[in-house]
Amino acid sequence: MQPIRILYLIDDLWSSRGGSEQHLLWLLENIPNSEFDKHFVIFSTLWHPEPNILKHQPLVLGERYGTTYWSWLRRLWVLVRLIRQWNIDLVQAFSPMGELAAVFAVRFAFRGQVIGNRRDCGYDRRLKYRTINRLSGFFRTKYIANSEAARQTAFRNDQTPLESITVIRNPIATDRFQNGLIAPLKREELPISEKARQGKLVGMVASVRPIKDYASLIRAAKIVLEKIPDTWFLCVGEPQECHKKELQLLAEELGISEQILWYGGIDNPFTIIPNFDVAVLSSHSESFSNSVLEYAVAERPIVVSDVGGLGEIVENNQTGFVVPPQNPNALAEKILCLLENPELGKTFGKRAKEFVFEKYNEKNILRQYIDYYYEILRRS
Repeated sequence: MQPIRILYLIDDLWSSRGGSEQHLLWLLENIPNSEFDKHFVIFSTLWHPEPNILKHQPLVLGERYGTTYWSWLRRLWVLVRLIRQWNIDLVQAFSPMGELAAVFAVRFAFRGQVIGNRRDCGYDRRLKYRTINRLSGFFRTKYIANSEAARQTAFRNDQTPLESITVIRNPIATDRFQNGLIAPLKREELPISEKARQGKLVGMVASVRPIKDYASLIRAAKIVLEKIPDTWFLCVGEPQECHKKELQLLAEELGISEQILWYGGIDNPFTIIPNFDVAVLSSHSESFSNSVLEYAVAERPIVVSDVGGLGEIVENNQTGFVVPPQNPNALAEKILCLLENPELGKTFGKRAKEFVFEKYNEKNILRQYIDYYYEILRRS
């Protein structure tokens, strides 16, 4: 049987650390070559090439034809030619602008079906993205959402028909956790003070930007430190420098800046997550979180905010705690509960690991993708 020809398309690729980027690279690596002929195009710019990560070298249209608005139509026409030349059956887009290009390209090429992504819960409602979402829906695009919450958000905000959206959640990246947990950093190897190594460590893996709500974590830290002074808060993620400075000022105002540790970004968080006594995600908007999956795989006690699809990973009072968003008091209460009851944390951690391995293992998620691709072609 002839392989299905699929084109994976993203507008810009900044790094391999973002959720959408990780997912795109995972599909490129794991969708079987025996059944699929895969192509990888970056419509605009590859910002930070990582040869050890990009095993499938992309065709970067912006490098050849420019990235200005005036070059957009030229790149679109090249994409049309590529779809015809490669006889593409499916175009899966991983960014709003990539989705817009895909929608027009398959129409002009007179072949192919577009699969868009719905991976947020409505935190970015700029007119540009609302317009793209509505236009994409007009052309009867099919979508994959990575949580039921994201599916419902697309229906509520953009009137996307629910029958057009299929939920396929993020997988546990087997290579990633195996490589990280084979040789994790020991507590004494962490680049933090000796006092911090000997104390309690509350960790959060998330980019340092407003949507992740580190401000609530810092305010919660103030409450925690009043009861357990020997606690340290490790913030692991790429910083948005202006926002990081605001958070540092907040910590100074609260008198706890010494115990807020800014670790920076890391390629494989599994090397550091096992050191967390409690793992936190305090986002005020989140569709589905790779970080929380990683906490569960490492059997960490988890506290997350009750937003988006986080409740689809963590079952409150069973595999962790789910607290109201932007509520430092509730966040601090559950962090303290887990720090003061380590046996409860161990129980939660074991249950969380069993749950995510049953629901989100690579084999299951990969099978869902393959079945979905075949179903889309059968319908079209």
